[in-house]
Amino acid sequence: MGDVSERSLMVCVVLSFSAGVLIGWHGNKMRRRFLDWRKKRLQQQLDATQKKLDLA
Repeated sequence: MGDVSERSLMVCVVLSFSAGVLIGWHGNKMRRRFLDWRKKRLQQQLDATQKKLDLA
């Protein structure tokens, strides 16, 4: 650990933190997109089921 300068260590920590934030932000964005898609799909299934019940 003696041959690693404090500046390079700080740069590595900042880069690692930035990468984690970026990956977390993108993951949350993808999760939100999936949840919106699932909500829309379930709503369409509910509408179709209600239409079938109304016709029966």
